[in-house]
Amino acid sequence: MRLEIRLEPDRLGLLPLHYREALQAMIYRHLPREIGQPLHDGAYWPGERPLKLFVFSQLHGEVRYRPGEGVEVTGPVWFRFASPERDLALGLAAGLLGFGRVRIATLEFAVREIATLALPPLEERLVVRALSPITVYRTLEIEGKRRTQYYNPLNEEFGELVVANLQRKARVLGMENGGGGAVRIRPLAVHPRGKRLERYKETWIEGWVGRFLLEGPPEYLRLALEAGLGAKNSQGFGYVEEVRASAETQASPQEAGER
Repeated sequence: MRLEIRLEPDRLGLLPLHYREALQAMIYRHLPREIGQPLHDGAYWPGERPLKLFVFSQLHGEVRYRPGEGVEVTGPVWFRFASPERDLALGLAAGLLGFGRVRIATLEFAVREIATLALPPLEERLVVRALSPITVYRTLEIEGKRRTQYYNPLNEEFGELVVANLQRKARVLGMENGGGGAVRIRPLAVHPRGKRLERYKETWIEGWVGRFLLEGPPEYLRLALEAGLGAKNSQGFGYVEEVRASAETQASPQEAGER
């Protein structure tokens, strides 16, 4: 299930440049306790490496990035939230509408509207664009030290890791054979300036925005739209949306590298 959440600030002002953690905290605060607590603790979908199957985008709308200063909010903003667990999305919507107001870092907002977004008709090919950076990585040991190696969309490992992550999500949800059938992802419009370095807590994370072609069973494509692509989805990475056929070859300013 996918939601679009529209907010109006009480006042104009600056959010921290890396506000992602504050946006995630706001989401947890407004989930019902019986969902939010086990989700936060990794017990909602338990496993050796528990997954938190939800994803959210960065803020869009009347925001302006000011390098070295923060994110200036100059008017209404919106973000997207999605999860394959309908109760989770409905619980968040109820919590936000019930409170009517939210706080993200230093700014307070009124909740103006929450809309559900219908899924598009899905076949075996889907062009998507990232509304928050897609990140994939491996942890390597080099000279006795553990290092995180991130991959860009031109690396073969990028596609392999995105697909492996999607298969893992499918298995957790009990999809037969992890969704079944071959799945592929390839970049269509990814500009070098689409690289993002984002800080979450004290960790710097590399991700990429742009347009990608997904090929595979429709249930896999739906999972990509509802659970995100790549790693760290519950930290606000990897939210993707479908691109209309008429716009598939036209890159947006954000995909061309603009914030």
